[in-house]
Amino acid sequence: MTITRQLIAASAIALLGTGTAFAQEATPDTWTAVHSSQTRAAVVADLAAARQGGQATVWTEGYIEPVRANAVQRADVRQLTLQAIRSGEVKAINAEVAGVSPAAVQAMRNAG
Repeated sequence: MTITRQLIAASAIALLGTGTAFAQEATPDTWTAVHSSQTRAAVVADLAAARQGGQATVWTEGYIEPVRANAVQRADVRQLTLQAIRSGEVKAINAEVAGVSPAAVQAMRNAG
C-alpha cells in the first residue's frame, strides 16, 4: 500500500468516525420533572420560621451572616498573623498548589 492510499484510508476512517460524536448537556434536565409536595406558601412559611429560629444558614450573595462578638482581641490576631508569616505558613497558603510539597512547606518553616 502506498503512502497516498494509507493517507486516504486514514482520512476516510477519521471522517466516518466524526459522525458519531454528539455534544451532551453538562447537567441533565431531569430536575424540571420533579413535582413538589408543598405549596409555595408552605415553603415560604417554613423559610420564615427557620430564619426566625436561627436555623437558616444559607450562604448566597443576598444573605450575610450577622457579625458576632469575638473573644479574640486584635493584638492576639496580629500576633498570630505575624507568627504565620515568620513560619512560612502564609507563603504555603498563597503558593501555587502544583509547586508546594510537604518538604517545601517544611523548608519554609525551617528558613523562617
